[in-house]
Amino acid sequence: MPAYHSSFKDAKCEVYCGTAILPLKTKVKGPAPKELDENKEDIIDEVLKFFKSNMLFRSYQVESPADRTLIYLTMYTHFLLKHTENKKTTKKADADKLYFQLSEEALPGPGDSSFALIAFYDKPRDTNEKKQWDSYMRQAKEELGLRLAKLIFKEDGVADKYWMQFSKRKFLGKAFIN
Repeated sequence: MPAYHSSFKDAKCEVYCGTAILPLKTKVKGPAPKELDENKEDIIDEVLKFFKSNMLFRSYQVESPADRTLIYLTMYTHFLLKHTENKKTTKKADADKLYFQLSEEALPGPGDSSFALIAFYDKPRDTNEKKQWDSYMRQAKEELGLRLAKLIFKEDGVADKYWMQFSKRKFLGKAFIN
């Protein structure tokens, strides 16, 4: 069974570092195009929908720039779960705060030698492309954190064990942190 791929593979959008800059349903400020239809699925919905299944795969065949967006945000979701477990976070408000802080943190990205997924991404052509990529991903990471906290902490004090079990796995055998 192959890994799940993004349904946005044919989307007309800008591409930075080989990554699709897709519309987001968000109120978070940033460069992402706004998805006006709240009922329509965006890339963050896809990441959360496919996360558990895609975490089980050790390889991934990239079919489009949208897949690179999916891969990066899946890896970032694992990063958030790992921090949730390490900090022993038990309340949604604490998770929201933690996830916001982590979204502002500079993580390795395309063009950085320490980037765990370097083989999947193009190097930025110039510093402007890297800044655009970083800015989009910061916005996407912040929105992803808000949605993930709602999924994990449906009731305060109890983290969803079916999500938290994936904090122990590595996506594609790699992680932002060890």
